[in-house]
Amino acid sequence: MITRKLFYSILFLLIPVIFTAGHKFYLSLTQIDINSKTHKLEVAARVFTHDLENTILAETGHKLLLGSVHEAEESDSMLTDYLHQTIRIIQGDKEITLSFVGKEFETDVTWLYLESLAGIDLSEPLKIKNVILFERFPNQKNIVNVRFEKQISSQIHTRNHPEYEYKITSD
Repeated sequence: MITRKLFYSILFLLIPVIFTAGHKFYLSLTQIDINSKTHKLEVAARVFTHDLENTILAETGHKLLLGSVHEAEESDSMLTDYLHQTIRIIQGDKEITLSFVGKEFETDVTWLYLESLAGIDLSEPLKIKNVILFERFPNQKNIVNVRFEKQISSQIHTRNHPEYEYKITSD
Protein backbone atom coordinates (compact mmCIF):
# COMPACT_ATOMS: atom_id res chain seq x y z
CA MET A 1 0.00 0.00 0.00
CA ILE A 2 1.34 3.39 -1.01
CA THR A 3 1.50 5.83 1.83
CA ARG A 4 0.04 9.27 1.46
CA LYS A 5 3.51 10.85 1.81
CA LEU A 6 4.97 8.62 -0.94
CA PHE A 7 1.97 9.32 -3.20
CA TYR A 8 2.39 13.10 -2.87
CA SER A 9 6.15 12.82 -3.38
CA ILE A 10 5.64 10.93 -6.63
CA LEU A 11 2.92 13.35 -7.73
CA PHE A 12 5.18 16.32 -6.95
CA LEU A 13 7.91 14.82 -9.15
CA LEU A 14 5.52 14.03 -12.01
CA ILE A 15 3.74 17.41 -12.22
CA PRO A 16 6.56 19.13 -14.16
CA VAL A 17 6.75 16.17 -16.57
CA ILE A 18 2.99 16.17 -17.12
CA PHE A 19 2.79 19.89 -17.81
CA THR A 20 5.85 20.04 -20.07
CA ALA A 21 5.31 16.83 -22.06
CA GLY A 22 3.20 18.62 -24.68
CA HIS A 23 5.39 21.71 -24.73
CA LYS A 24 7.65 21.75 -27.75
CA PHE A 25 10.88 23.70 -27.83
CA TYR A 26 12.04 25.48 -30.97
CA LEU A 27 15.79 25.41 -31.38
CA SER A 28 18.29 25.07 -34.20
CA LEU A 29 22.07 25.00 -34.18
CA THR A 30 24.27 26.53 -36.85
CA GLN A 31 27.98 25.78 -36.66
CA ILE A 32 30.21 27.98 -38.81
CA ASP A 33 33.82 26.84 -39.04
CA ILE A 34 36.42 29.03 -40.69
CA ASN A 35 38.87 26.80 -42.52
CA SER A 36 42.34 27.70 -41.21
CA LYS A 37 44.01 27.22 -44.63
CA THR A 38 41.48 28.60 -47.12
CA HIS A 39 39.50 30.90 -44.76
CA LYS A 40 36.33 29.58 -46.39
CA LEU A 41 33.22 29.28 -44.23
CA GLU A 42 31.98 25.74 -43.64
CA VAL A 43 28.39 25.92 -42.38
CA ALA A 44 26.41 23.09 -40.78
CA ALA A 45 22.83 23.82 -39.69
CA ARG A 46 20.94 21.32 -37.50
CA VAL A 47 17.15 21.70 -37.77
CA PHE A 48 14.24 19.52 -36.69
CA THR A 49 13.12 17.80 -39.89
CA HIS A 50 9.38 18.02 -39.19
CA ASP A 51 9.56 21.79 -38.56
CA LEU A 52 11.69 22.36 -41.68
CA GLU A 53 9.38 20.29 -43.89
CA ASN A 54 6.26 22.02 -42.55
CA THR A 55 7.77 25.45 -43.09
CA ILE A 56 8.69 24.70 -46.70
CA LEU A 57 5.28 23.07 -47.28
CA ALA A 58 3.53 26.20 -45.97
CA GLU A 59 5.66 28.47 -48.18
CA THR A 60 5.70 26.43 -51.39
CA GLY A 61 2.96 23.82 -51.18
CA HIS A 62 5.55 21.07 -51.81
CA LYS A 63 6.09 18.09 -49.54
CA LEU A 64 9.78 17.26 -49.29
CA LEU A 65 9.61 13.92 -47.40
CA LEU A 66 13.25 14.36 -46.47
CA GLY A 67 15.31 11.22 -45.96
CA SER A 68 12.62 8.90 -47.30
CA VAL A 69 12.52 6.87 -50.49
CA HIS A 70 9.82 9.30 -51.67
CA GLU A 71 11.93 12.43 -51.12
CA ALA A 72 11.03 15.13 -53.63
CA GLU A 73 13.53 15.50 -56.50
CA GLU A 74 13.54 19.25 -56.00
CA SER A 75 14.29 19.05 -52.27
CA ASP A 76 17.92 20.21 -52.61
CA SER A 77 16.98 23.28 -54.64
CA MET A 78 14.12 24.13 -52.24
CA LEU A 79 16.42 23.73 -49.24
CA THR A 80 19.05 25.89 -50.97
CA ASP A 81 16.49 28.64 -51.64
CA TYR A 82 15.23 28.47 -48.06
CA LEU A 83 18.73 28.64 -46.58
CA HIS A 84 19.66 31.60 -48.80
CA GLN A 85 16.59 33.41 -47.45
CA THR A 86 17.21 32.60 -43.80
CA ILE A 87 21.00 32.64 -43.30
CA ARG A 88 22.84 35.75 -44.36
CA ILE A 89 26.51 36.46 -43.73
CA ILE A 90 27.93 39.88 -44.52
CA GLN A 91 31.48 41.12 -44.25
CA GLY A 92 32.03 44.83 -44.76
CA ASP A 93 29.50 45.76 -47.43
CA LYS A 94 29.65 42.40 -49.20
CA GLU A 95 27.36 39.41 -48.70
CA ILE A 96 29.21 36.11 -48.54
CA THR A 97 27.87 33.68 -51.14
CA LEU A 98 27.10 30.25 -49.71
CA SER A 99 26.83 27.14 -51.84
CA PHE A 100 24.70 24.16 -50.81
CA VAL A 101 26.94 21.12 -50.23
CA GLY A 102 24.44 18.52 -49.03
CA LYS A 103 22.35 17.14 -46.18
CA GLU A 104 22.31 14.28 -43.70
CA PHE A 105 19.56 12.84 -41.55
CA GLU A 106 19.42 11.67 -37.97
CA THR A 107 16.32 10.36 -36.22
CA ASP A 108 14.29 13.59 -36.28
CA VAL A 109 16.95 16.07 -37.33
CA THR A 110 18.33 17.23 -40.66
CA TRP A 111 21.87 18.55 -41.01
CA LEU A 112 22.26 21.04 -43.88
CA TYR A 113 25.72 21.89 -45.20
CA LEU A 114 26.89 25.01 -47.00
CA GLU A 115 30.27 26.45 -47.91
CA SER A 116 31.43 29.89 -48.96
CA LEU A 117 32.79 30.16 -52.48
CA ALA A 118 35.76 32.26 -51.38
CA GLY A 119 37.77 32.85 -48.24
CA ILE A 120 36.95 35.69 -45.88
CA ASP A 121 39.12 38.53 -44.56
CA LEU A 122 39.99 37.66 -40.96
CA SER A 123 40.55 41.32 -40.08
CA GLU A 124 36.88 42.24 -40.56
CA PRO A 125 33.98 41.03 -38.41
CA LEU A 126 31.13 38.97 -39.82
CA LYS A 127 27.51 40.07 -39.50
CA ILE A 128 25.40 36.96 -39.32
CA LYS A 129 21.62 36.94 -39.58
CA ASN A 130 19.92 33.63 -38.86
CA VAL A 131 16.12 33.56 -39.09
CA ILE A 132 15.61 29.84 -39.73
CA LEU A 133 11.98 28.92 -38.89
CA PHE A 134 11.18 32.38 -37.48
CA GLU A 135 8.27 32.75 -39.91
CA ARG A 136 6.46 29.73 -38.40
CA PHE A 137 7.59 29.66 -34.77
CA PRO A 138 7.63 32.93 -32.80
CA ASN A 139 9.64 31.31 -29.97
CA GLN A 140 12.29 29.87 -32.30
CA LYS A 141 15.86 30.29 -31.11
CA ASN A 142 18.87 29.70 -33.33
CA ILE A 143 22.22 29.09 -31.69
CA VAL A 144 25.10 30.19 -33.90
CA ASN A 145 28.68 29.15 -33.16
CA VAL A 146 31.54 30.66 -35.16
CA ARG A 147 34.78 28.77 -34.77
CA PHE A 148 38.28 29.61 -35.99
CA GLU A 149 41.17 27.49 -34.79
CA LYS A 150 40.82 27.44 -30.98
CA GLN A 151 38.40 30.38 -30.77
CA ILE A 152 34.65 30.05 -30.58
CA SER A 153 32.04 32.78 -30.42
CA SER A 154 28.39 31.93 -29.76
CA GLN A 155 25.12 33.85 -29.80
CA ILE A 156 21.45 32.95 -29.61
CA HIS A 157 19.54 34.55 -32.48
CA THR A 158 15.89 35.31 -31.72
CA ARG A 159 13.04 37.00 -33.51
CA ASN A 160 13.82 40.18 -31.53
CA HIS A 161 17.55 39.93 -32.18
CA PRO A 162 18.15 37.98 -35.42
CA GLU A 163 21.58 39.44 -36.27
CA TYR A 164 24.90 39.59 -34.44
CA GLU A 165 28.43 40.63 -35.24
CA TYR A 166 31.21 38.09 -34.78
CA LYS A 167 34.84 39.21 -34.55
CA ILE A 168 37.58 36.89 -35.67
CA THR A 169 41.17 37.19 -34.57
CA SER A 170 44.04 35.20 -35.97
CA ASP A 171 46.65 34.14 -33.45
